[in-house]
Amino acid sequence: MDFKTLKATLKKNIVVRLRAYQMEFFLGSVLTSFYTALGAWLAYNVLFKNNLSEDFITYSGTGNYMSYIIIGGLAFLFTVRTCLNVSRSLISELREGTLESLMLAPFRRAEYFAGNMLVQTVTTLFETFVATLVALPFGFRLGHTNFAAFICVFLLSLLAFFAVSMLLGFVMLYTRDTYISQNTLFASMALLCGITFPVEYLPVGLQVVSKLIPVTDVVKMYRGTLLSGAALSDITEGMIWVAALSSVYIVIGMGLMKKAEIAALEKIGG
Repeated sequence: MDFKTLKATLKKNIVVRLRAYQMEFFLGSVLTSFYTALGAWLAYNVLFKNNLSEDFITYSGTGNYMSYIIIGGLAFLFTVRTCLNVSRSLISELREGTLESLMLAPFRRAEYFAGNMLVQTVTTLFETFVATLVALPFGFRLGHTNFAAFICVFLLSLLAFFAVSMLLGFVMLYTRDTYISQNTLFASMALLCGITFPVEYLPVGLQVVSKLIPVTDVVKMYRGTLLSGAALSDITEGMIWVAALSSVYIVIGMGLMKKAEIAALEKIGG
């Protein structure tokens, strides 16, 4: 395989990132993490006077509240940035008037979306690194970190984020809307996926829904490997579940995406 589509997509997206998306996007992501850390610090130190309930410690597995919140915020930042940019790729082509020519070209969907994902992953890694430095003054401290397990979870998380972006991309392209669909999804994920509090606080029905979103277990495993030193043997069940669920998402998303492409092409000029 020569991966022509992948190489072309990588080249195009790198050029776009360098020329079109300047510091404003980078600063916006970093400031979001800053406000999350600041809000959590104020709530913990001013409102709750450094007190944590026994339930929270039991559910979260840690008494390090600030690190718990910051890791969730960083994971959410990574999720939003990767999912958003990958899912918007085809509707951006539609709005720019290049979707029709893209479909006529030797277009390989897997390579095209993978190229978008790779470029966005590198970009977001830098944003996350800077956001981590910003979070340090607010009490962000790692516990007994298992870096080998963390790397495995990180690689698996890319699959999970890619899978979610496929379904979101279908909704965007089919409805020709980005604002309502993306904000609805990300607001739901912020509530259901344990970003700022353990999912055990949710009603049982919502806990079931949260389990069907791969991001939930990814965030939990991030915290486990970074704060509790969880080994691969401790998170094997979660990794298998995320891999299986993400695979289902991708298969369904790719199938639906083809239908959305047909619908979008039919509406061009109509």
